[in-house]
Amino acid sequence: MAIFSFVQTKGGTGKTTLSLGVACSKAFKNAFGQVALVELDSQGTLADWIGERIANKRKMKNLSYYQLAGMDLEGLTRKLEEITADHEAVILDVPGESVGGFATKLALNLSDLVLVPMRTSTNDEASFGRNLWPVIQDGLKNNRARFAIVPTFVHPQSNPGNVHSYFKSIMPVQVDCLQNVLPTRAAFENFNRDGLTLEEYGQSVKNNSRLYRQAQTAAKDIEAIAVEILNCTRE
Repeated sequence: MAIFSFVQTKGGTGKTTLSLGVACSKAFKNAFGQVALVELDSQGTLADWIGERIANKRKMKNLSYYQLAGMDLEGLTRKLEEITADHEAVILDVPGESVGGFATKLALNLSDLVLVPMRTSTNDEASFGRNLWPVIQDGLKNNRARFAIVPTFVHPQSNPGNVHSYFKSIMPVQVDCLQNVLPTRAAFENFNRDGLTLEEYGQSVKNNSRLYRQAQTAAKDIEAIAVEILNCTRE
């Protein structure tokens, strides 16, 4: 059983897009029998997605969804223990909290791999150093987790190697960086309407060659990230 957390104290970095995309990826479906997608964020983006999915009578294959936002520490800890006992993989979508946020601390303590979506932005860098890095530092002696940046909203024509080198140069040695990136693509803004997964969205626009091609490219981006995440846990 493996626990993956997408954690970022700053909004607008692609955290929920990655959580949903990776949870529904073919790589995770093949690697795990049942995946739990757990939303700790009170913003409820995933709750809206699952509501639309249910309204449109779309089946949930290999994926369970849980909304645990707003629970106290004791209740949250107990519920997460129940979820982890029943699933081969758990993905946590963790809210953007300040240094004292207990959901962030709990996610860091429970996870095998903590993924931090970040743009190549001085604002994202400052937010990491001010809010998230102190929490990571505080638990380094006790946490079992590995930490890795997921570069997000990267220009499609940028060299991923250069982006990787940028993050490696500014991050503490305890924080790695994925080789694969989440590019800026229109498909990532639109695919989850009506409760669709990225794969389902691609099928829904198959008659539009431009949109279908965009969806296929976006799906390849997510699959590459998902495969690299899995490889990180096998090293």
